Amino acid sequence: MRSDRVWREYGRPLLLLAECLLHAALTLLSRVWERDRSIWLFGARNGIAFVDNAKYLYLHVAARHPEIRPVWLSKNEDVVRTLREAGYEAYYAYSLRGLYLNLRAGVVLLTHRFNDVNLWCSGGAMVVMLWHGSPLKTIGWDAEIQDAPRLVRAANRYISRQIDCLTVTAEALIEPFASGLRIDPDRIVVTGYPRNDVLFEAIPGADIGSDTSVYEEVSRLAETHTIWLYLPTFRPTDTRASEQLDFDELESFLEEADAYLLLKLHPNERLDGHGADYSRILSIPEQSDVYPLLPYTDGLITDYSSIYFDYLLLDKPIVFYAYDLERYRSERGFYFEYESVTPGPVVTDFDGLVDQLERTLDHDEFADQRRRMRERFCQPSTTSWSETVYRVISRRL
Repeated sequence: MRSDRVWREYGRPLLLLAECLLHAALTLLSRVWERDRSIWLFGARNGIAFVDNAKYLYLHVAARHPEIRPVWLSKNEDVVRTLREAGYEAYYAYSLRGLYLNLRAGVVLLTHRFNDVNLWCSGGAMVVMLWHGSPLKTIGWDAEIQDAPRLVRAANRYISRQIDCLTVTAEALIEPFASGLRIDPDRIVVTGYPRNDVLFEAIPGADIGSDTSVYEEVSRLAETHTIWLYLPTFRPTDTRASEQLDFDELESFLEEADAYLLLKLHPNERLDGHGADYSRILSIPEQSDVYPLLPYTDGLITDYSSIYFDYLLLDKPIVFYAYDLERYRSERGFYFEYESVTPGPVVTDFDGLVDQLERTLDHDEFADQRRRMRERFCQPSTTSWSETVYRVISRRL
């Protein structure tokens, strides 16, 4: 008991002080350490996963640009091991090698925040925020940060100033990002997203870290069956997306239509047994990258997820299952009038969802609306979007 009290009174504060001093030293060192512009350091989703735009740009650079040394940094040792086994260079974020390369990298590329790599080792590098989706719903300062404690707001202002370049998919999204992330519009560049390359071509390495049997099964089913994909937005409330589905009725409908439903919940939500015993409802594992699956699907079901902006590129039907639309609009809010930017039927209850699934593929009424939204929110590309981003970064170095 006495040792616990000594630890609380002396050990823990001393450890915190030592950590702060280490961070301060690394921050100072990162500002003066000589950086190598040929080393590009990548990280994603708080450093725990090999995903999103950083993943696809990393794979592209590794395959197409031998003049660049792409390095993946992760706080998940399984990710590091998997990438190394596949022949890529990756390090644990807090290893000496990881810290050293973070200090040496001329370019640091992120998808969420500086926690994707080591915040304290990134000063002096060119920081590129690739982000992880086009914002329909409000983000950052327009969402949770404005109500955060003063110290948190100050930290976010400082961090925003460290971002040298933010990539977006269309000019229409510059203003929302500038507002939500408090970034100067001059630092926002329209490039398109690297993750969308896999919608139109096979990307070597796209299945790294995923359950490849899922891809094989879906590609097989797609040859003879209709496939819907349901990707709902995570809600930090008592409302769960899985509770808005009648699995028995949905299974019966899918059997009658000779169709399948792929269900991919947000990483922060669990299925908790729902749908586990249904042959027509396939739950996509959390760690699986959903983007290689999109070309095999016939339609998308979502609500406020940014994935629908990407799905516009495929020009396939979209059904918006917005069962809590008014609550979400009042509590979170949108950058655009929801009904004006949703090129598909908007339904608010399960019966309406099933009805629209039955009608939409037989009679697609929204092709013109999808085209208009695609022209507004999707950057066309004469080359790959990854290559476009690569060229923008290279010009700015």
